[in-house]
Amino acid sequence: MEYKESKNIELKEKFSKSLLKTISAFSNYQDGKIYIGVNDLGEVVGVEDIYILKLNVENTINDSITPRPIYKLNILEDEGKMILEIEVYKGEDGPYYYDGKAYARYDTSTVPIDGINLTRLVLKSKNLSFDQVKTEEKNLKFGFFEKYIAEKLKIKQLDEAVFKTLGLVQDGKFNNGAALLADNGQIEQSYVDIARFKLYTDEFLDRVKLNSNSILKYYEEILSYFYKYYSPYQKVEGFTRIEKERVPIDAFRETIANAIVHRDYIIRSGVQIAMFDNRIEVRSPGGLVDGISEKLYFEGLTSVPRNPIISYIFFRLGIIEQFGTGVKKIINSYKKYNLRPFFEIEKEQIRIVLPVIDYDYTKLNIIEGIVAFLQAYPKSTRIEIQEALKMEKSFIIRRLNELADEGKIVKIGNGPTVFYSAR
Repeated sequence: MEYKESKNIELKEKFSKSLLKTISAFSNYQDGKIYIGVNDLGEVVGVEDIYILKLNVENTINDSITPRPIYKLNILEDEGKMILEIEVYKGEDGPYYYDGKAYARYDTSTVPIDGINLTRLVLKSKNLSFDQVKTEEKNLKFGFFEKYIAEKLKIKQLDEAVFKTLGLVQDGKFNNGAALLADNGQIEQSYVDIARFKLYTDEFLDRVKLNSNSILKYYEEILSYFYKYYSPYQKVEGFTRIEKERVPIDAFRETIANAIVHRDYIIRSGVQIAMFDNRIEVRSPGGLVDGISEKLYFEGLTSVPRNPIISYIFFRLGIIEQFGTGVKKIINSYKKYNLRPFFEIEKEQIRIVLPVIDYDYTKLNIIEGIVAFLQAYPKSTRIEIQEALKMEKSFIIRRLNELADEGKIVKIGNGPTVFYSAR
């Protein structure tokens, strides 16, 4: 048999208590195997007194890891030498702690789990989402929520039966979902930071922080700010007066609803909205939910809500659609203009850039125009930049190379597949 360390395989020449960290990691996240009697190079060195070792390992695991993990000890013989195989299974009662710490496996390393990931693991082990966790808050007020559901659902009064039906009360206690919808919920990370910037500087033109209130009120107030700066306008074309969009309202609504409903409330930061003359950038805490790949995220074929209670209520209120179609709606809102929004998916956040449809980049000088265009349309081709600025090919190429050399833009790829992004 060939032995090689990986995310699921650990090799140990001799037994030591350090392998208990790896047992914790496998128990917390995925099945794995540990081989005692095989060195780091994958060479079988064997162990002596295999039956005594087996008993010692079993007693050490049972005494050292809490709760007790699920595992099997197998005696193997390879090249005439004895190996102890510890087969560890992912448990359902985690987190599994060794010496007061829970561990995770990254490639071939075993590391302690930090605070945020430990909280996620606790919730996942209990099959709970953040909004399902009970809160000790008792004096929650729901004036805005009550007004909203009276209008949308024709429910005139919130009582215990309604709270139970909506999943906001469990065993006589409010949960975090209720606190997020309340006028006075004490969830510090539930806030929205809205800022309007000058195009070329970090200077604020306007800024407001929405906090200590219902997430439904945040949604309404964000839309008010949108209409303040990006409201449709009337334009006469021929003999007809036509209403023109600056940013597709459907795209913005879906972006904001997703940012509030599907964000990771374990992360102690809020939703950030940056407004510019040529674009809107929305940053939502938390990457993709477990079980959702980027492919599924963009196709919108399935929806695994991070916050199922909040998702259900926003769906009942008609703010979002049920089956994860929001991203496709954002993309399709731009298709009729032959334009595209931009999505950047990272481990701890999702950033969406919504370009202003009719922004005229030719009114800027060439350097400012290129940088501004790439801020609104990251990963653009030279042809796309050239068409937006209405400049000659050779001139644009020189400017792009100069800006890349100066570190003001990023050049990605080579040859005909080159893309450019702003720093």
